[in-house]
Amino acid sequence: MKICFLSLNSYPLLKRKNYGYVGGAEVEQVYLGMQLASQGHDVTFVTYNYGQNQMENVNGIKIIGTYNREKAEEINAISKYVYLLSASRKADAEIYFHEAGSYGVLPIFCHVHGKKFVHRIASDAIVLGASLERETGFVEKFSEMLENRKADFVIAQSNFQSRILNERFGVKNAVIKNGILIPEGDCKKSNPPVVLWVGSISSVKSPKIFIELAKSIPFAQFEMIGGRTNREPQLYDEVVADAQNLSNLTFHGFVPHHKVNQYFKKASIFVNTSRLEGFPNTFIEAWAQYIPVASLHVDPDNIILNEKLGFCSGTFKQLFSDINTLLMDERLRRIMGEKARKYVEREHDITKNVNEYSKIFEAITNG
Repeated sequence: MKICFLSLNSYPLLKRKNYGYVGGAEVEQVYLGMQLASQGHDVTFVTYNYGQNQMENVNGIKIIGTYNREKAEEINAISKYVYLLSASRKADAEIYFHEAGSYGVLPIFCHVHGKKFVHRIASDAIVLGASLERETGFVEKFSEMLENRKADFVIAQSNFQSRILNERFGVKNAVIKNGILIPEGDCKKSNPPVVLWVGSISSVKSPKIFIELAKSIPFAQFEMIGGRTNREPQLYDEVVADAQNLSNLTFHGFVPHHKVNQYFKKASIFVNTSRLEGFPNTFIEAWAQYIPVASLHVDPDNIILNEKLGFCSGTFKQLFSDINTLLMDERLRRIMGEKARKYVEREHDITKNVNEYSKIFEAITNG
């Protein structure tokens, strides 16, 4: 099959280059695209233009550039849509796949050209209609609704998302767990244990709560990874300043995805402080490296609780207590970490999960 991913931020991942940002939705799509290409499918990614050739080929995946990400604010909406529609035509695919950004382009394109459109939910916010860092405008809300209602198939990350899709939109959907290439690894960790946080420095991720944890547990070693966002650059500067005042907190800034695994490998506890997520890839990457997760609010389908892969705390006071429990109990960390690794091997292996996508793609093209 010929499959096109509209995934503007995926170029740095495909090229393994550092452009200062990466997102979970892009990670998922690149893993999936690589697996589909390895099975012999014709895979194209439509991305931002970074001055590359009009069309590149990386490890069997074609890349078509659109407009420059750094100049996106200078380009009006109509011009952006023209770029995206033109690149989609060049891809000449049977199936078009979208997860995040570029709202509303593919439902229109696929309807006009008789193509199939598959939409994957990137966050609970998409199905709940919730805003994240900023107030969501009418055009964006309408586009999200259009993508959910007009897709030939919608893929959810969790049973919760699937249920809301049924209730709010009545669309045909299935749950496919996020997939990663599971790294080789063991449960040997740094001593003393390292408490790790990874995410974009944005208000929805609540990075300052992690800084408060580091202040509250001065005997422990904390490490933090995150890049600046265009919407909240001042928050990044505040986090950098706060981190510099703590001797037990190391702030690494942005780390390219192909290098971040070395930090997971040595960490003993992974902390998530987000207000809202979908199914965080960072959970999976932590579990794959035998790390229990201490999450403030997020526990998709109660997996952390049910599978005993860490703690979902609910309050800062309880999060503080749960992290201390893990820091003081090496045996508990090891037991939870081993369960976490087995869970990822069972549920999140992209070399297995890709077959679920292939079945859906075949069904909608033949149906």
